[in-house]
Amino acid sequence: MELLLETATEVCSVAVAHEGRILAEVAAAEVQQHASHLTRFITRALAEAGVTMAQLTEVVLSDGPGSFTSLRVGAATAKGLCMALPGLHLSVVPTLAALAHGVADSVGADHIMATLTSRRGEVYGQLFTAGSPPVPRSEIMNVRLTDPQWRGKLLGGESFGRVVVCGPGQARLRAALDEADNAFRFAGPVSCSAGLLLAPARRRPPVASYEPFYLNPPFVTKSKKRPLL
Repeated sequence: MELLLETATEVCSVAVAHEGRILAEVAAAEVQQHASHLTRFITRALAEAGVTMAQLTEVVLSDGPGSFTSLRVGAATAKGLCMALPGLHLSVVPTLAALAHGVADSVGADHIMATLTSRRGEVYGQLFTAGSPPVPRSEIMNVRLTDPQWRGKLLGGESFGRVVVCGPGQARLRAALDEADNAFRFAGPVSCSAGLLLAPARRRPPVASYEPFYLNPPFVTKSKKRPLL
C-alpha cells in the first residue's frame, strides 16, 4: 500500500494506491494550506480507501522544485511517518517528471515541457522527449520570463520541434509568448496531484538526511518595523 503526498505546489493533495491503482485521493480547494490540511487529508484518504496506517509499505513524496515552505511540510510529515512506522519506506518523485508523465495528449508532439510557477514572473521548467515514458532532455531550471532570451534558455538554445507545455506554469508561459509563436501547444495536467506520483521512476533517499529539491533559496523579506529599544 502506498501513501502519495503532493506538497510541492500551491495545492495540497494526498492519495492512497495499491498495485498501480488509486484507491482514494483528497485535494484542497484552497491554496497554501499544507500545514493545516496535510495530516487531515492523510487520515481522510486512508479512511476512504479502507486502509490503516499499519498496512502502508511506502510513502511517496513529490520532491520539488516548488514552494520552500510547503516542501518542508511534506518532507517533515513523510519522514515522521517513516520513523514512527517500522517497515514504511520513503520514496521521492521529481515533481516535473510527474507532470510530464501525466500528459494525456502528446500525439504529434516531439517534446514535453513540464512547468511550475516559481517567483513572480518566473517558471521552473524541464524538457522531456515525448513518449512512453517521457525521457528528460534537460536539467531542471528556473527561468525569468522578463528575460528576452527566456525561450532559448528553456529549450537549451536548440529547436525541438513541436512542444507540449503542461503544469501550473503554462499560464505564465502562454502570456509571455509572441502570438505568432506556434511551436508550443498547451495541455493537461494543469495542476499537480498526488495521483500523478504513481507513474515516474522513484528513488529512495536516506530518511534521516533527506531534503527536498528546493532549487531556489527561501524568499525572506526584511521586516520594516522598527526594533524596540
